[in-house]
Amino acid sequence: MAREELTVCLPSLPPGAARQAIAEALAPFDYNGPSEDATPGHWDSWCMGAAGSEFWLKPEFADDPRVILEYEPTRARSTHIIPPGRCSGGPVGVLDIDGQRSRAASKADALWREWQEFSSNFPSARSLSDLIDEEPEATRRRPGPAWHRYAAQPVMRAVLGDAALQSRFGQRAVGDFGVGREVFSRRRAYASLARFGGFLTLDGTWLEPSSDHDHRYAETVNRYIDALTPDILLVKVTYHG
Repeated sequence: MAREELTVCLPSLPPGAARQAIAEALAPFDYNGPSEDATPGHWDSWCMGAAGSEFWLKPEFADDPRVILEYEPTRARSTHIIPPGRCSGGPVGVLDIDGQRSRAASKADALWREWQEFSSNFPSARSLSDLIDEEPEATRRRPGPAWHRYAAQPVMRAVLGDAALQSRFGQRAVGDFGVGREVFSRRRAYASLARFGGFLTLDGTWLEPSSDHDHRYAETVNRYIDALTPDILLVKVTYHG
């Protein structure tokens, strides 16, 4: 069991009504649900907010009573202060969705250029995905020998051998950056709204990424958000499941 993030979609609600609406939306996914025929469980406890994954807020709506600023610590004696200009949720119309993606894309663009400069000092390398495709028994979850071949390449030896570089560029750097600047930046922009956690739609469908690199999931979530009307609420929660 681990603590996971979830974005919950709710219909238009008056201020202060989100908690009860979230409880009702999550009820079918409770591990301890009353019915044996209930939807497969995902959680046994949950709380408002998701530290580090807050939504950006449009400045002109900073004092809007519909903005959700609640954050409940997930562990005893732990603290987290929501940064200025961010929130745990609110109506789509008050959230700076485009700005959040734009900021992420700008950071991604700078990181992509940084990788190009760094990797230019090494021989060209092949992505892990390419090497997995050459190994009959290898899979994305169990790359086996493909991983060893990938990690042995000079540029990846340098990245994996340095904690700071690995944190900066990631273990799958060759493939991640190899898609080109435009695609890389767009994926990072989408990930700013659909990073690791799940997404609960208005009709009660629980969506989850298949992996940390599930770009189709992130794109699906972003397109869903873009189609919502301004009064629909998006709220971050953290659940134990």
